[in-house]
Amino acid sequence: MKNISKDVAISFHQVLLKNAEQWPERTYVHCVDQGKSINYGALYSISNRVAGFLNNRKIKANDRILLLAENSVENLIIFTSVLRYGATLATVHVEMNEEHLSEIVRAVSPKIVLFQEDLELQKLKYDLPGEWIAIGDWQENIGAATGFFDILGSFSETDNISSVASPSDHAVIFYTSGTVAKPKGVIQTHETAFYNYDATADYLELEPGDKVFDCRSYSWLSAQHMSLGAPLVSGATVVMAKKFSKSNYFNWLKDSEANVAFVVPTIVNMLINKPEKISGKDLPNLRFLTSSSAPLLEKQWIAFEKLYGIKLAQSCGSSEGGNTAAHRGSDRKIGSIGPAQKYQDIRIVDLGGKKLGRGEVGEIIVGGGKQQAYGYLMPSGVIERLPIDGYHSGDLGFFDEDDHLHITGRLKELIIRGGMNISPLEIDGVLMHHPCIVEVGTIGVPHPIYGEEVVSYIVFGSGVKISEAEIVEFCVSKLPKAKIPKAIYTLNELPKNSRGKLDRSALASHYQINFSKTADWL
Repeated sequence: MKNISKDVAISFHQVLLKNAEQWPERTYVHCVDQGKSINYGALYSISNRVAGFLNNRKIKANDRILLLAENSVENLIIFTSVLRYGATLATVHVEMNEEHLSEIVRAVSPKIVLFQEDLELQKLKYDLPGEWIAIGDWQENIGAATGFFDILGSFSETDNISSVASPSDHAVIFYTSGTVAKPKGVIQTHETAFYNYDATADYLELEPGDKVFDCRSYSWLSAQHMSLGAPLVSGATVVMAKKFSKSNYFNWLKDSEANVAFVVPTIVNMLINKPEKISGKDLPNLRFLTSSSAPLLEKQWIAFEKLYGIKLAQSCGSSEGGNTAAHRGSDRKIGSIGPAQKYQDIRIVDLGGKKLGRGEVGEIIVGGGKQQAYGYLMPSGVIERLPIDGYHSGDLGFFDEDDHLHITGRLKELIIRGGMNISPLEIDGVLMHHPCIVEVGTIGVPHPIYGEEVVSYIVFGSGVKISEAEIVEFCVSKLPKAKIPKAIYTLNELPKNSRGKLDRSALASHYQINFSKTADWL
């Protein structure tokens, strides 16, 4: 289904300038953890200083600036200011294991790395490229700033340096949690980023002066589009927290007077399983919460709305294809994802590529329109273009009679744990490095909170055996906590198909029959 609109893209320099001229005193971002805010007028001023700094460093279009930081006001200042200048900003989830982080820095090959000092990432700089600068602390009085923001004091806040980018130059590189064993960067152009932000603002029905709340990391697509870019292009306000807190969440929504807030199904499940004493009547400004990053089950959707009296909407997208489909808060259909978003062309096809009609299940193809990413930054540093005729999502779904998209499953074997994409091959690769293990098969199994959890089946070498605890300990230094298998099961041999390939579906069936009702970690 198509939702194609006319060209409206403008440069991010123009966006920041327009906002500063129209709403100089309006807050762009407030961080509840820092108790700090910056308004649109001050944002444009500091972006001019950043432009002066980057120009002084002879940074050109497509030169890369790497940002290694948690959520903060400083994070969003740097993000928007690099876009305003026209360079390329690369973002990385800082809780990634050190080996992958090193690989990513090498692949990005940044001219400058801006890092949060208390994360102790600077130890990576001794054998990695780029000029490394501690971010420090932004203050509206530039004389009180530290780190990078102190350096910016040497540059003018009024020099209106033009953007160095064209619409087709690279704007953002972000790393997904990975559909392959090694993470690949996804590249968006300046034009693509703008259209994604504009489409998101459209389905969120954002108006100038609205307030949105988010507590997800700004290192990945969903938060960048929904609560960084969409408010920016619509003149709205971002209220952020560094991380989700169940005990503080509704107080944050109430105190911020948020109109829209963002969740993932894991958060919805937590709020259902251990309810808070609050209802929609206590949050008169809140229009709806929107859930993304993983499917929201209809049962959970209904239970949440019944429990709290707060509307939920759902959206879906991909790093490669952009924001695909979504409900407007004013037009929801429980059980579906919603209609195609602005600037999108979505097709459902069979395995042979034939387009299917309403009600017919097939693979979801996101047409190569204005939201589609430019390509991948491979681990080798090579850029691999995405096909211009559309991105194969690997998801199965159909359009109903109202042109709402429904997702019914996945062609891929990806594990989706709390919105994080986990490659079974990555887990297999780590476990296979253990000297006692000769075969591994990792799968995702149902979990009431996270949607899916990671479990691994292993085969020991002849005459050897170690405990599950020892295997888990082996993983601790090699995998993020969320990717460490929750359970390890031992078999004499792993099931294979007729071609000798590992049969993960057979492992899933084995788990369902033997462990799904007795697992003590559920």
